[in-house]
Parts: sequence; structure tokens; C-alpha cells
Amino acid sequence: MVSEGLPPRVGMADDVSSVLLDRRIVLVSGDVDAARASALAAELMTLDAIGDGHIELRLGSCSGTFDASLLVVDVIEVLGVPVRTSALGMVEGGPVGVLVAGEHRRITPHGRLRLREPDTIASGSARDLERSLAERSAVRSAFFAHVARRVGRPVGDVEREWGRASALEAIDAIALGYVHDVLDRAAR
Repeated sequence: MVSEGLPPRVGMADDVSSVLLDRRIVLVSGDVDAARASALAAELMTLDAIGDGHIELRLGSCSGTFDASLLVVDVIEVLGVPVRTSALGMVEGGPVGVLVAGEHRRITPHGRLRLREPDTIASGSARDLERSLAERSAVRSAFFAHVARRVGRPVGDVEREWGRASALEAIDAIALGYVHDVLDRAAR
């Protein structure tokens, strides 16, 4: 039964997605793998194509690989509109690179950034392992160069932070340049 004055619940998720897209808000949560990164990149490019206003990219509790996150970073860097990013929960691994790609970066008072390299698995012959390690090293270098450039600090400092697998609270994330300020309740 549908209450008078309320829309039916069928298709409610589609309605929420539509409202968010109309407001140029993109939500990210869960594992940012290659498939999710591709879908996210397509969503960002679509919003860029259909409007001139900024895009709000909100990262909830998410983690992911460096290479998948660099795909999203590359798209953000070529968009014709600004992207503002917000950390709403624990943002871990590669998605921290997506967060720092934003023109203006915010974090909720209880948000956390976990500076942790994603686990990798390699198998095969010695040649396969060597190739896999070389590819991982190149992606790792590109990721840390991106983060260092965006936070305005030397690559070596950023790599050492990540080597300690630090978890940054909001105040630390601001002090180290990962975000600009704390997202207040009224702005959400």
C-alpha cells in the first residue's frame, strides 16, 4: 500500500541515483577495483559532458588498488569541470589518491585516511614475477608522485608515511596536506 502523497518504493534506488546525478554528486564506497574505476570514470565523464558545474565526489568507506585509482585520477585531471572530493568514512589505499586529486578536498570530523599499500599477489615463472614486480613498481612510483604533487610535499616523505601504514585523523590529514578542511554538518 502506498501512503497518500508519497511515491511508491519501487525504483527508489533509481530515484536516489537520479537525484544525486542531477545534483552532480557521485558516491563511492566499497572496493575500487578495475571494473568500479571504469564505471566511476564513465560517470564522471558523463557529468562533465552534460553540465558546467562542479562535480562532488564523495568517498565513503572504500579501499582499492593504486592502478584502479590512477585510472580515476587520470580522468579527474582531464575533466573540463572542477571536482571537489570528500572523505566520509575510512578511505584506504588507492582511493586516497582519488581524494587528493580533487580541487578542494574535505574530510568529515570522524573520517580517516589509511595510508596503506594494497596487497598484491603474483605467481608464475621467474620472468612473470619479474615483469609483475616491475609493473607494480612503476604504478607505485606514479601513485606516490601524484600524491606528493597534490599534497605539496616530497615523494620520499609521502612514501615513508605510507610505509608506516599510518591512519590519519582529520586534523592530521589537514596538517599533512591530504585535505584542506573539515566538512561541517551544514555543508553535507
